[in-house]
Amino acid sequence: MRSASRPGTQNCRGRIRGLCQRPNTRGATRTSSRGGSRRGPAGDQARALPLPVRFQRARPRNSGRSQELMHDRAFTTSMPKPEIMVLIPESTRKARGGSADSPEVDSIAASLPATARAKLEGLREEVLHKSPQGSVRAGGLLPAYRRFQGNMYMSIPDEAWAKRAPGVEVIIASGLRGVVASRDTVPSYALSMAEPTPPFGKMNRWWHDRGLPGILASYLESMQPHIVVDLLSLEYRHSVAGYAAGVKGIDVRTIDFPGMGRASQPLRGERIARILESGTA
Repeated sequence: MRSASRPGTQNCRGRIRGLCQRPNTRGATRTSSRGGSRRGPAGDQARALPLPVRFQRARPRNSGRSQELMHDRAFTTSMPKPEIMVLIPESTRKARGGSADSPEVDSIAASLPATARAKLEGLREEVLHKSPQGSVRAGGLLPAYRRFQGNMYMSIPDEAWAKRAPGVEVIIASGLRGVVASRDTVPSYALSMAEPTPPFGKMNRWWHDRGLPGILASYLESMQPHIVVDLLSLEYRHSVAGYAAGVKGIDVRTIDFPGMGRASQPLRGERIARILESGTA
């Protein structure tokens, strides 16, 4: 459904275009009280959903904040419901560039109930408006799984994404967008949940304190996967801490890599690849 915009209004909902100017190596599994305790090993089947938009371009990057704010949007209410959802962090290292003509895809917002959708969009808008100049880079949009290029992502073969099992979706915690699905389109940006950004402070704390756990729980309740595999790192997990208490009938499995720190990133990537390829958790 479309949300009408008033002429001359600047209170967008936070949709953005990429043209913005401006030593346990296997991992330990913990399970929430919502599901049984288990251990599990760690193809684009869903269609990209073109969302027709009308946008307003902000000042050029070298003369104002990088942003392009969207007014109208259409949400598809019929969404594929995967059996397994994997929660992972974004990466600080991101690919630049993208397609300026790519359709914008936002399956998270499309699947949320209206109240949670409005809340997420308001928070995204606030981040976009208040972030330091140049935080969102020019160059177009890419699917999230192609945008992020950290060590974890580099450990996931392209073929695993391209030929993913149809019942698997990956949800990414994002300093810019809160949460995005792997095929949702995002611009290149300089924000990170794990780092402080003025005026927000630590982005993970900012998102958490403004209700991201409830938004994620609402999304999971809407999608009703059988299993959620939580592969978030500690700082990213803080941004959504408490979401599992808000879901019912979903087996939430939390995978930790005790004492490994950043060395766990390739192992997380390998676990994600196995789930994508096998369709099992």
